[in-house]
Amino acid sequence: MSEWLVLCTEETDSWVKRVFEKVPMVKWLNKAPGPTDLESKELVVEAFSANDLKAEALRAISACEDWRGPVASLISNGSATQWAFKRGLGGRLVGFQDSPNSEDSPAVELFRGETTETEVLREIQGHFEGAGFLVFLCRDQAGGILPRVLASMINEAAYMAYGGIAPVDRIDRMMRLGANFPMGPLEWADRIGLDRVLALLEAMQKELGPQYQPCPWIRRKVEAGQLGVKTGEGFYHYASGGAS
Repeated sequence: MSEWLVLCTEETDSWVKRVFEKVPMVKWLNKAPGPTDLESKELVVEAFSANDLKAEALRAISACEDWRGPVASLISNGSATQWAFKRGLGGRLVGFQDSPNSEDSPAVELFRGETTETEVLREIQGHFEGAGFLVFLCRDQAGGILPRVLASMINEAAYMAYGGIAPVDRIDRMMRLGANFPMGPLEWADRIGLDRVLALLEAMQKELGPQYQPCPWIRRKVEAGQLGVKTGEGFYHYASGGAS
């Protein structure tokens, strides 16, 4: 089994821990890696949600002349092509998005950038498949497959609650009962993190059009630091006994 280096901050990217903690031979790091961190690693998974941390980490990887391995970079906004070009990673970077339920049914989407080498894509795909992930390949476009559909649904549900059509818990309950969803869209938003949802919607609005304009309520909650489960409050309030 190959050894991976996973870059994330536990406080803001705890979902990454849930996704990758079952993968054997993983080393964790919450900052930009140095040459000794990269030594002997066959794959680097860069999963910072904050753009400043992402930029610093990718810059450090590119600058390390002794390690020229493949990089899987979490794409919440922008594109794999853009991040690879800006940070000098060229054909070595592949974008990825996880499934919100990845810890239960691991799945990952891979985005091939315009300059990504075919062998690098195959290598990263092989690493994920070897670790038990279902891999879906898609175009390097904002949102990918599941995140695009899910963020759109969350946005529409937020607009409904924001406009007074129905309260949050009723919308979620209707979708669980009527559509057989494992959880309602606004529950899902809290689990994913409202900051990630907002970043996805903004990227889709910029690239694909105004139909993805974020609901103002999502933006206000992010501005207030109410990001969902990870901060204890989002569309629901989370105490030790669960959501309310």
